[in-house]
Amino acid sequence: MSAQFETPGPDAVPAADVCPLCGRGVTRDATRCGSCGYHLAGVGGRPGPFDRTALVWTVIGFAIVYVVVALVVLAAR
Repeated sequence: MSAQFETPGPDAVPAADVCPLCGRGVTRDATRCGSCGYHLAGVGGRPGPFDRTALVWTVIGFAIVYVVVALVVLAAR
């Protein structure tokens, strides 16, 4: 028995109802495989784990917090 999984290449598009890791059937609305626990975000037409808009707003938020903290540190000197 081998510990290596046969994973499809980057050009292969797995079917929406099959887990790409273990090959077991999954429902179309599942977010994780019921057999192996593989996260199915971005597989078979499912939405990806991250939204670009949320990522942009998160970076902007961190930048604002950084600037505010820097200003407080500079004002305390």
